[in-house]
Amino acid sequence: MAGLLYPFLAALIVMAVSLAGVIFSMGPLGTWMRKYLTYLASFSGGVFLLIAYSLAEEAVHAGGWLSGVTAVICGALLMEVFQFFFPGDHHHHGHAHDHTHNTLDGRRVLISDALHNVGDGILLVGAFATNWYIGLAATFGVIVHEAVQEISQFFVLKEAGYTTREALTRNLFVSSTILIGLLFTYFLASVGTLLSLLSGIAAGGFISVILHDLIPHALASIRKQGGLGTHISAALIGILFMLGIQTLIPHSEVHLEEPDMETTTQTTTTLSPTVTTEPMNSIPIPNDSAPAAAPTPTQTPSVGSTPTVQPADAPLSTQPEVISEPVPPTTEPLPRETPQESGVSGSAPESGTSDPLPLDQSQGTPN
Repeated sequence: MAGLLYPFLAALIVMAVSLAGVIFSMGPLGTWMRKYLTYLASFSGGVFLLIAYSLAEEAVHAGGWLSGVTAVICGALLMEVFQFFFPGDHHHHGHAHDHTHNTLDGRRVLISDALHNVGDGILLVGAFATNWYIGLAATFGVIVHEAVQEISQFFVLKEAGYTTREALTRNLFVSSTILIGLLFTYFLASVGTLLSLLSGIAAGGFISVILHDLIPHALASIRKQGGLGTHISAALIGILFMLGIQTLIPHSEVHLEEPDMETTTQTTTTLSPTVTTEPMNSIPIPNDSAPAAAPTPTQTPSVGSTPTVQPADAPLSTQPEVISEPVPPTTEPLPRETPQESGVSGSAPESGTSDPLPLDQSQGTPN
């Protein structure tokens, strides 16, 4: 469990960031938020749009186009099914300002954020498994992104009718799902498919929130109070603000698949020479210094015939040894028969000999 300590501490810090909305609940910032809350919801819509795009891109990167797009569509459909079976109306009139009745449902945002936080837990474990300073960099990136998202989420929950305490409590509870991602990653060998699925479903959930809640809410506010240009400007500011953060501090800089792939590659590289060289060890390697074994002829040579050529499968280093063997005496010319051996005296010498005259004639008349 020692490898889970640093990711767990990082997750606790991220959970604390979920209470960042409290700074807009008191003092001058609280007054300003209550005055422009409807426009801050449009600002949150721009932030959520960039978050949805980032999550969808991460889903495609982790699981491929088919898996990623399917997960996004399933996430949007799941939010619609949830709204159909569990309709809810969160309009608590505890605000001093005129609260517009709308169909804004904060539960969608909470469900999408819960799935997103599970994915963050997976990324934190993967980052710290790679190296501790990479884990710190990933933690910093998650904290910055979560701060912007949680504040935007706080605006949406407030506009949906939640009190400040209810909004902060729900944000903190939902942020604790990051611990689920930590446990999944620590005890499972491979979570690439899980990361792709969660990121895609979360992206579809945020898209559902934008299309089904935030845009209709902005249109209802425009019909009642006007301010079309203000809503569009707020959404564009949210998009540009989140885009700048994602450019300066990438959220998904480290993926869990990277250390796993490196480990797999190193294991394969280590095992490959063993698998390749095992058959080679059984092949005899000729040694020039060792005496070569005499070849076994395939046929016994007859008298007067030359030795047969040694087998082709014999090592090359043994051929000089065979050539250097003594030549059998049958390869020499047959000796000339003497008169005593033939039993005929005064027989003529064999044709083709180098001595044309008998020995006694070349030395004169015998005694």
